[in-house]
Amino acid sequence: MNLPRVRNRGKNQRRAAGPPPMRTMAHLKHALALLGLLVFSSSHATLQPPTTLHVPVFHRDTVFPPPPDDVKCVSLLSRRLAADAARYAALVASLIIGSLTAHDDDHLHSPVISGLPFASGEYFASVGVGTPPTPALLVIDTGSDVVWLQCKPCVHCYRQLSPLYDPRGSSTYAQTPCSPPQCRNPQTCDGTTGGCGYRIVYGDASSTSGNLATDRLVFSNDTSVGNVTLGCGHDNEGLFGSAAGLLGVARGNNSFATQVADSYGRYFAYCLGDRTRSGSSSSYLVFGRTAPEPPSSVFTPLRSNPRRPSLYYVDMVGFSVGGEPVTGFSNASLSLDPATGRGGVVVDSGTSITRFARDAYGALRDAFDARAAKVGMRKVGRGISVFDACYDLRGVAVADAPGVVLHFAGGADVALPPENYLVPEESGRYHCFALEAAGHDGLSVIGNVLQQRFRVVFDVENERVGFEPNGC
Repeated sequence: MNLPRVRNRGKNQRRAAGPPPMRTMAHLKHALALLGLLVFSSSHATLQPPTTLHVPVFHRDTVFPPPPDDVKCVSLLSRRLAADAARYAALVASLIIGSLTAHDDDHLHSPVISGLPFASGEYFASVGVGTPPTPALLVIDTGSDVVWLQCKPCVHCYRQLSPLYDPRGSSTYAQTPCSPPQCRNPQTCDGTTGGCGYRIVYGDASSTSGNLATDRLVFSNDTSVGNVTLGCGHDNEGLFGSAAGLLGVARGNNSFATQVADSYGRYFAYCLGDRTRSGSSSSYLVFGRTAPEPPSSVFTPLRSNPRRPSLYYVDMVGFSVGGEPVTGFSNASLSLDPATGRGGVVVDSGTSITRFARDAYGALRDAFDARAAKVGMRKVGRGISVFDACYDLRGVAVADAPGVVLHFAGGADVALPPENYLVPEESGRYHCFALEAAGHDGLSVIGNVLQQRFRVVFDVENERVGFEPNGC
């Protein structure tokens, strides 16, 4: 299973910037070649911007392929799943915190759920920052409201594959002054520079801090967006990814999706390509409506959680397996409780494994297990890692596995490709039903493995989320 790689370090251990290790050096030219696919120039954007903003996207393993001969590969799956579990735990924790304290609009706010600290933010957007643009790989995160990246000079910076951004070399960089309304929290002001500061602490005590600023971001074909508010991180600890930072596209005021809404509308979509094809560059992120929506697209209403207003919630009403509805669970277990902020279903770009409320997951797994036996899939007597339903497929093609359909409110039915929910475990001998039971909080998350090859549409203007099969 091609999940994100993690480093087995203590959560507060620093990794200083410096020469990359040998394996990183072996892939550095490859990563920079991917960055070179963008056509950057030092000119400003044209006066008439395009109707859409297209961003090239790469899977983590395309940029930083896992070593096939690493003696530690036997534990790679377990470490990646542990990283994904950490992200999910932080997502749940942020909701609990949100139910205890009011959202404070006077502070730069980010949910404590970024995939970057857990090395589970798997898809990188390729952008340029500043004038002239410095190429950067930023993790796409639908769970964060903030755009930030590492900046020179570094107090502490982790290693990244792309060059470090130096704001002193950008003619369009502007520090945010320490005065309202630009700086909403004067307590973060830097007395030396007079600039507005920021600090974000994630769920594992990893953090980024520095100063707020504006600069332009440059995308493919020299399309650029000026005056983007971003965090220029000079002190970044415990973040062990290889990306330059994070492109937050959640629903809050500071997210990139909101910042470009005046030009492109409150509408964006992405398609996350097949992670098993490391050379594929079919993934993309696009802001702005492309007309018309294909007839194969289906839409379901976008819900809001008052306790976590930045996230993208949808209403699920059930499942089918092999053409038959799944029974034996309460639909209420998939519902959001607006009073407490608990439960509900979130569509998330940074979580890998999909999780459903315990009784819903159990009913879905049992229905799949019964159908799998009828097509000759032999269940393994034990679970593998977090997966409790794994199968020997000898003589059975993955394409012949029982079909799974997700049913959403509004009549939106999403038929999943078998490769999205039946994945090979590390040795390749068995395939596992790649879903998991949610935690006691009941928060269900549709992760990026289940989203592969779908064009996922976040149409905030019309308060809906869409799914288009074969959208890459």
